[in-house]
Amino acid sequence: MAKTRKQRKLEAAKKEAEEKPDDNDEDVDKDTSMETQQERPPHQVSSDSESIEEEDSDSIKSEPSSENESAASQGFSRLFSPYRTLGIVSQGPFHLLPNQNSGNAMACAAIGERFHMLQCDRLHPVLVSQAVPPGQGQSGPQTIAHIVSDNSLSLSLVSHGPKAAPRHVTLFQRTQPIGTIAVCQSKNWTVVDMLHLGKIKMKMAGEKEGKKENAVLCAVILSKGKPLPDDGIPVVGDVKESDSDSDGYSSSSDDEDDEDACRGQVVLLVSSRDSFTVHKRIEFEKFNSFCPRAAIHPPTYVNKIIVGGSCFKTSKDAMILINVKSGKMIHRFNCLADLEGESEITTMEQSPAIDTIAVGTSKGSVHLLNTRYDKLLFSVQHKSRDGSSTRITSLSFRTDGAALQYGIAPMAVGRSDGTISIWDLTPSRDEDGNSMGRTLLCEMERAHYPGGVHKLQYMPQEPLLISTGTHSNSIVMHIFDAPDHSGRVLRQRNGHTSSPKLIRYLHPGAGAGGGVLVNSADGTDASACQILSSGGADQTLRIFSTVRSVLDKEYSQGRGLEKRARKLGLASKIELLLPPVVALATSETRSRDWGDVVTIHKDHAFAYVWSSKRGAQSGPVLRQNGWNVSAMKPPPPATAQATAVAISTCGNFALVGSKGGTIYKYNVQSGNPRGSYPAVSDDNKSKGKRRQAGDITRTFQELEKKMKLSNRASNIDKQEQDRVEQDRKRKQREAKLLVASHAGFSVKGIAVDAVNRTVISVGEDAKLILWNFKTHAPHKKSPYQLPAPATKLCHVRDSDLAAIALDDYSALLFDCSTLSIVRRFGFGSKSVCHAAPISDIGFSPDGRTLYTSSLDSTIRVWDVPTNSCVDWLGFSSPPSSLTVSPTGEFLATTHAGKLGISLWSDRSFYQTVHVDGSASLTAPARMDDPAPLAETESSEEDRDNILKRILSPSATPAEKQSQDDEDAEKDSVTAKAKGLITLSGLPSSHWKNLFHLELVKQRNKPKEAPKKPPTAPFFLQWRPRVGVDGETQLKPEVAKKEDQIEADDEWDAVWSDDDEHNSEEIVASTAPSGLPKRERGDESSNVLTKKRKIVHHRSHLAALLEQCSNNKSTDGYQFSAVTDHVAALGPSAIDISLSSLCSGMHDLDDGLPLLTLACRWLLEACRSRERFEAVNAYLHRFLYLHSNVLAGIDDSAILNDEMQQSSKDENKKRQDQRKELLACVELLRKAQREASDALQDKMKQTLCLLRHFSRMV
Repeated sequence: MAKTRKQRKLEAAKKEAEEKPDDNDEDVDKDTSMETQQERPPHQVSSDSESIEEEDSDSIKSEPSSENESAASQGFSRLFSPYRTLGIVSQGPFHLLPNQNSGNAMACAAIGERFHMLQCDRLHPVLVSQAVPPGQGQSGPQTIAHIVSDNSLSLSLVSHGPKAAPRHVTLFQRTQPIGTIAVCQSKNWTVVDMLHLGKIKMKMAGEKEGKKENAVLCAVILSKGKPLPDDGIPVVGDVKESDSDSDGYSSSSDDEDDEDACRGQVVLLVSSRDSFTVHKRIEFEKFNSFCPRAAIHPPTYVNKIIVGGSCFKTSKDAMILINVKSGKMIHRFNCLADLEGESEITTMEQSPAIDTIAVGTSKGSVHLLNTRYDKLLFSVQHKSRDGSSTRITSLSFRTDGAALQYGIAPMAVGRSDGTISIWDLTPSRDEDGNSMGRTLLCEMERAHYPGGVHKLQYMPQEPLLISTGTHSNSIVMHIFDAPDHSGRVLRQRNGHTSSPKLIRYLHPGAGAGGGVLVNSADGTDASACQILSSGGADQTLRIFSTVRSVLDKEYSQGRGLEKRARKLGLASKIELLLPPVVALATSETRSRDWGDVVTIHKDHAFAYVWSSKRGAQSGPVLRQNGWNVSAMKPPPPATAQATAVAISTCGNFALVGSKGGTIYKYNVQSGNPRGSYPAVSDDNKSKGKRRQAGDITRTFQELEKKMKLSNRASNIDKQEQDRVEQDRKRKQREAKLLVASHAGFSVKGIAVDAVNRTVISVGEDAKLILWNFKTHAPHKKSPYQLPAPATKLCHVRDSDLAAIALDDYSALLFDCSTLSIVRRFGFGSKSVCHAAPISDIGFSPDGRTLYTSSLDSTIRVWDVPTNSCVDWLGFSSPPSSLTVSPTGEFLATTHAGKLGISLWSDRSFYQTVHVDGSASLTAPARMDDPAPLAETESSEEDRDNILKRILSPSATPAEKQSQDDEDAEKDSVTAKAKGLITLSGLPSSHWKNLFHLELVKQRNKPKEAPKKPPTAPFFLQWRPRVGVDGETQLKPEVAKKEDQIEADDEWDAVWSDDDEHNSEEIVASTAPSGLPKRERGDESSNVLTKKRKIVHHRSHLAALLEQCSNNKSTDGYQFSAVTDHVAALGPSAIDISLSSLCSGMHDLDDGLPLLTLACRWLLEACRSRERFEAVNAYLHRFLYLHSNVLAGIDDSAILNDEMQQSSKDENKKRQDQRKELLACVELLRKAQREASDALQDKMKQTLCLLRHFSRMV
């Protein structure tokens, strides 16, 4: 009798306990490799097996994870930092987040080790996640295989693993990974599907203990063993135990691949915003041979899922119904058991009808099943073009009202050959009423090629179908609005399906051989942000925008290629496309008139003209007269195959180099040949004057020349000598042409100078030849012998310098005006040399920096003036091409095995970069791959996200404090030495307006007095005591009484005297609101005998001055807080704060001490000589506002002595305050004069030094 899996587990646990008696504290039922919390990485959360059999398990708290770092030693480049990746659209799965408005719906699509959220209105990314962290014991890049999202909680769960073998599930909160769980028990297990089961209530821990929060319940379907050969899932079985141990998985006896082993599991995961845990594991013990492949959760089936796959023993379709709450298998479907042939269920989808599902198989069949009665309703079959069966990858049902109105029930079927089939499931009948089966509405062939359709889904209540491909790197939205119910592409985003090998900016700067229009300005127009990309096996030419991905598109190679391919019986339109591009050249001079891009192709003699304005191959085919275009005729010779191309500065001519060494010249507009380099005899004859029929002028000239000659022997000898001399010159010229040519060797690079005078060419024969652009003759000093055969050429038209990549992995700089080598890069020491051939070469726009990429996975940055390597970049894969933006801010690269274009930003454009060229670099800086960017309309949202990221709970208090300290250091400006003058760094309007504040107030003064509001409309309700104009109306006696009180208050304020004490006082107390209120002692007393104490308003500056004067400072800067406070105010606020210190001569009691404190503050600020211009502006405004008070202090003292009768002590105190204030003003005047004199002396010294150095130059 065969043992069950649980019995084998218990026996294995007993054996381990006998071998290790000290490990009694370990749980024998653990089926997941666990590690201690200290050893566990912060981004991983292990599953607790003790909670497998429990219904409610405690969640495992997880810590926030950081970005996935490169496995290689991480360094820092001196100049470049990752910016973004272009051209990656979708790499497999997506999850649709519908909305009431289809334009606001989101699609969460996977892009390698990240995912991004696409808004369906334009299919542009609005959110990009961080990279998924590697699982325990894993290394290398991860690939997302499945994705589930919840828009209400902003959570996403992804399954991932290396080489498309997902074994881990990671939870994301928006873009940040929260935790990772290893759901697979060993390397034999993989994740085959994920389901969103809804939300549950989960108990919270910590401060909110006792409360519940919403959590996402997700089912992860696991499968074990080797799948069928035609399965799209990689083979994961037949793995040795030693190999599984090396990957961090446990190797127990239950991993043995026998017939009785359970081959399927369902893992329930509960995830919230701060926790991630395994809730339950369900094993298929009643059906051990069942290998799951797909699952669905019918909406009306509570706590139940249907899992489909195949039987390991019979290799036939199988389905089971599981209750996830009880963990039991309820039913095993038998409706598919009688079908013939080996197959397995690959995809499942719930139909709009209750208890009806669609099932797709690996043999191309789609079955409609009734799950309530376990009955097969009908089936539809799919075949590929060659008649073989094709795999069904995805299914979806259309649910919009238009389909119901037309009486159709469309079902979309995605296939592994890339075709999307649309079926009408409504049964059709003939005239006799007999059923004719289901109707195929349309087929969209090769919608996703290569790789086939990965997933498709109709948008709810919309005739829109979204689909992604497995390897097509595209996401397509079809709309079905035609009368015949066929679909058309509404919007799509595509990228390269194979690694691009050649990229160039559409209109490059002068450093790349162009830049007439862009280089004349700042290069910020839209065309300067577009990159041409090609050279891959997909045989396409695409353009990518570095700003908006919605502007990316593929250049058309002709209309109706798909239809023509079907007519010719070809497999796809790829057979009609041009071969891969090997080189291209652009010119923006005549881009508005005709084509501005010329390309040459692999093993192809013709050159093609493209128009960036039309986005298509437009214009003539550049070829010689004797070359046949038709494939039915003999092709051009192999020596005529193009290897290099260039466009003249004027944009009228294109030069194409060939394998045989000949350079052909064409007119871009007409496509006619215009000679070759070197010139042949036919070309020379064609350059002469055209002869007209009947013209006898040349005949008369010959007769006249013969008549002048006599029959003397001397003349005959002279003719013979002239003939011999002409033959000698002809042979010498032919010998010169034979030497000054690339005959028998490929031309590797061509360039034209800025004035169309000289053509530069290099070839495999290690020659550099300068040609005359007009006469096609070589330069008299040509050829110039290079140290090694050339492979690449890049020319700078402004300086007439040519950079040449050589076959010995080095590069040189050739001056075409002096015909000499001026620099040699990467030659000599191994530390400055490439270790593999140079794949591409490029210049910066100013021509001072040279970039060389090599197949040794590095890029070197060379400083041309100093002939030194200033930066050395290392990558995970070899770079195949590079290009520099017209402004020089970005470096774009392509790499082998990667579909995207990496964009790197030059930090020297926005920060100071110190480069020491004398010290050689010892190792390259390992560069992380840049991530795609989210494209949002407003920049304020980005700033808010950055602020949230800084202040998020994931940031520790130490990180927040360090961030605040960094911000404080950036804002404050300190002198390098004591006594030096520093500026505030504030905007000039902050302190300049203080000198002209009255003029500003006068200009801002209203032109007319405010008017009363107009009469209220008639429909407004009238309220008592409210007039028509909106003002409150009082009774006559009340209004009269209030007017009398107001007049008495004004009279008291005018005649009150604080120093008189012979009348009744009005006590001033402070109300809770902070406002003074009066309490009358005797209401029957005379109003004229009362007096009021005036309370003046003080600003925060006054309180801050008093606070700083009481505090003691150790560094000598007692009023530094006052200066910081005033610097944060505006000009008007500064004026109000300073003027409120003292309101005039009647406010000397309280205002005099505040004026003294203000003088002390300004004295300290002047002596520190920091924020010089702002402090002087404050001083000017202070003296302007209080000049009358400072000038009238002595007169007010004499007047007060005569009028007031107070004690001598009080008079003495006031006299001391006045003297202290005058002394502070005197010290302030001296300090300001000393600082001003010091500044003038420094400026004079600087001017003298500048004058001295200018004379030296």
